[in-house]
Amino acid sequence: MKKSLGYTLIELMSMLAVVSILVSVGLPMLNVFFDSNRMVSNTNDLVAGLNIARSEAIKQQSRVTLCQSSDNASCTGSGQWEDGWIVFQDPNGNATVDGGERILRLNAAADGQVTIRSNDVSNLIASSVSFSSRGLPKALNGGTQSGTFRICDKRGLKVNADGVSTVARGVVLSPSGKVRSTNQLANIASCP
Repeated sequence: MKKSLGYTLIELMSMLAVVSILVSVGLPMLNVFFDSNRMVSNTNDLVAGLNIARSEAIKQQSRVTLCQSSDNASCTGSGQWEDGWIVFQDPNGNATVDGGERILRLNAAADGQVTIRSNDVSNLIASSVSFSSRGLPKALNGGTQSGTFRICDKRGLKVNADGVSTVARGVVLSPSGKVRSTNQLANIASCP
């Protein structure tokens, strides 16, 4: 009796059927995984940028600003946060990178599918956040800066009955300067 070392046609077809089922179920889940990972990464980048600006302001005993920047060299108030941002020393407190002011951190533009917007009706954090030497977020006019940044992607804003977002993320800047990420986004109307 001769021993066969290959596969039969029936075994090959069965294996292909199982692989095709696994791929058809697994691929959509893989896209959800990548989208969720992108959201978390962009949220963490913004939290890190705000925390670095605050800690550097305290450490250097000088105003430090985080502002929108599409060119990684200057503040662009006309863009959006997803275009990128910079953290820089801002001793004169004008929220503009002037000669001699050192850039401390750069963050490139987010993936084209991610939007980062401030949910601030009074525009206190619309284009920049500035920390005083005490680590407090202070606007150029001396008022307190606080608010929420919403980070969304192509999936939009999906909030369950408890007010918890299953997709979008938020970064909350408190008047004391503390920064935290959240998925409690019931008060956010929509994602762009």
